[in-house]
Amino acid sequence: MRLFFAAAALLSLVNVVHAEDLAFDVRSGQTGVKEMYIYMGNCVSAGQFRTKVLKEPAHGTLVVRRETFIANEPPCQGRKFVGTKFYYTSAKGFRGTDHLSVNLGYPIDSSELQYSYTTYDVTLNVR
Repeated sequence: MRLFFAAAALLSLVNVVHAEDLAFDVRSGQTGVKEMYIYMGNCVSAGQFRTKVLKEPAHGTLVVRRETFIANEPPCQGRKFVGTKFYYTSAKGFRGTDHLSVNLGYPIDSSELQYSYTTYDVTLNVR
């Protein structure tokens, strides 16, 4: 089963650190895919993320890739965006709760010199 989550947000012009808690259900031994991208109000890609894994999962593996993909929801449906995909695979036979934490830096200007950072503390319910 591919678990799919897309988060799109409008950019803030404030350079602050945010924290968000996220939770996902993942099937044991299978890869769950989460994708995150950000766009400006005019449906233009905001650029590359700066990604740092702060805490690796204890009961599985995490692979982070920058990829280009197409938005599947309005108002930017069909537009290409640069984003980040997270691939989590639990250890064979593991069932329970796993945790990871990542920090994403979103560019807030076209030169990509200023970033706004968000830390995501993720709970994975592995069944």
